[in-house]
Amino acid sequence: MKSFTRNNIYEKLPLIYSYLMRKVNYSIWAKYIYTLVNEDIARNSRVLELGAGNCSLAKHLCSYFPKIIATDISKNMLLSDDSALFDKVCCDMAMLPFKTKFNFIYCTFDSVNYLTSRKKLLDMFKQVSNILADKGIFTFDAAMEKNSLLYTKEPERMGSFKGIQFKQKSEYDIKTKIHKNTFLIRLRTGEIFSEIHNQKIFSFETYFELLERAGLSVRYCYEAFSYKEGSPESGRVQFITKKIKSNVNL
Repeated sequence: MKSFTRNNIYEKLPLIYSYLMRKVNYSIWAKYIYTLVNEDIARNSRVLELGAGNCSLAKHLCSYFPKIIATDISKNMLLSDDSALFDKVCCDMAMLPFKTKFNFIYCTFDSVNYLTSRKKLLDMFKQVSNILADKGIFTFDAAMEKNSLLYTKEPERMGSFKGIQFKQKSEYDIKTKIHKNTFLIRLRTGEIFSEIHNQKIFSFETYFELLERAGLSVRYCYEAFSYKEGSPESGRVQFITKKIKSNVNL
């Protein structure tokens, strides 16, 4: 069995990722993201997605905002999308290579939880603050502890997709606040690969603290996919933020 290093995260998972996400309605998700910002962000705005994965959400959201650049740390994930609807850039969201300003930056499906330390999360927020236009909006969702406790009630899942067999095991350490997903992937050749994906479950208050330190303020915080006020007891929360230094009332 071959174990991937951290740099090889999402090396083989793209082969089954669309199957794992088969129940996700990206059209409704894109519409929800659009409704969060449509009053402030024009259609022709420069838009950046962080942690775009296989670009399934971007392919729907680009009907609202055509000028999207999709980014992800995994080249294989980006390459699993063969469309040419928008530009794609392989990069770390905590070390963004862009010099230009973006009107709208978004990050979804708890991608921020893959930043497993306060320093990395703060670095990402600072990077976003540096390239966010003064009147721009940054929105992201984050998984909370309730979500991890729910998923670990049934810790093992198995399946197959296009002749590829897989097993997923979810574990949550309540002391370290690390949620670990281990994937065993058996290819049609018989080769078996292992990928370990660690996520950090930060406290609700941590996001507010680090966003402020990065020069961003929270405009709204909802329970994800709703307009209900988010709280530490939420399973997943959606933050809508702006730059503190902006003198514009959004």
